[in-house]
Amino acid sequence: MDFKDLRSSIKWWLEENNYIVNASEFNDFDKPLDKNSYEACLKAIDNSEYFILLMGDRIGGMYDEHITINQMEYRYAYQRMLSGKLKIINFIRQDTWTNFLDSRGKIKQLKADATIDKSIVDKFLSGDEQIRFAFIDEVRRVEEMKVGDRPKGNWLHRFNIFSDIASVFRIELGGNFDLTFKQNRFIILNDIKRNLRAVCSKVEGEIYPIGFMSSKLWKDFQLDPDQARITLPNDNYINYASFYVSCLQIKPFRTSRIESFYKAGFFLEYDKNENDFVNGDLNQMALSLLNTYDRLNSLHKSMYDGTNNKLLSLGKKADNSHLSVTPLEIFFALEFYDDLLNCIHLSKNLFRALQDLKYSVPTSIRHERVPEKMRPKEKDILTDDDILKFLNHDGK
Repeated sequence: MDFKDLRSSIKWWLEENNYIVNASEFNDFDKPLDKNSYEACLKAIDNSEYFILLMGDRIGGMYDEHITINQMEYRYAYQRMLSGKLKIINFIRQDTWTNFLDSRGKIKQLKADATIDKSIVDKFLSGDEQIRFAFIDEVRRVEEMKVGDRPKGNWLHRFNIFSDIASVFRIELGGNFDLTFKQNRFIILNDIKRNLRAVCSKVEGEIYPIGFMSSKLWKDFQLDPDQARITLPNDNYINYASFYVSCLQIKPFRTSRIESFYKAGFFLEYDKNENDFVNGDLNQMALSLLNTYDRLNSLHKSMYDGTNNKLLSLGKKADNSHLSVTPLEIFFALEFYDDLLNCIHLSKNLFRALQDLKYSVPTSIRHERVPEKMRPKEKDILTDDDILKFLNHDGK
């Protein structure tokens, strides 16, 4: 089954969309000198996440007197699919499918005609046609369905032109395939850059969050609801005041477009083992980043909105009364700074992941500043399992 031009188009299209294609007729196919060509093809299947089968009118080279090399490769790939190691996508040319159905219909009519010699029926198909039609039935898993099984991976996608194949890829490869994906990714990456620029500054060539809260000066701070005000040492106050002044320039984060893509499932990833879209690293980082944006927007508003504007109380007074601040004001500043760091780390790693660069899912920076007596007991913390039990319980 030749498809030389079609295979070239598929390879080009996939590689334009950041997939690596192992096709044996191209120079970039790995050809180990210590292996024959068939072993090299099987090794390529071992290292692949997808196996694309193209079926047409030519059967290709024979593996033995009964089956073709393509059939053997397909069987090898099918076993790997059953063990969850890859996904198979089957294509058949529309003319080949039509000929298959017509020929099967004529054979059925001939067999039903008692006046027709059975030897004529047996010779109705050429040797190549018999091999080709048997392969089509194998891919359709006809024998398994006859005994009531429900085999996997037996869908045959019919095509006339390349766009028919591309439309299947858009679905089967998780939607990360066409110009729409690239355009959406471009929008997301730009919004990430824009939002990050709003919370960062450059100092001697290095990128830092706007404002700075010293972990050394505030390492022992805990929110005390029984303490109305705290008189700060001068170093703490300078750090506290400069942070509030620096963060005033931060503008609200642009979240609507990233949020719309998140709700549309853009960040979901296809898991070949689950044969479904799953909540992978991309989706988790996108959700964490959106939550961080919301927290920062909310905290910023609480610190600078109207009469609550902390800048109004920062001016130095002769009696040094300005050094006296509420624990909640300090708490807001420290929480805001933690979220600035989270925002930077999440932005960088999501940005890299979207471009298939090396990344890691950052651990959220969250200092425990609430005293133990105010923290909920472990037994009182609501978990996902608690919610599921509640939802599945048939009582009120």
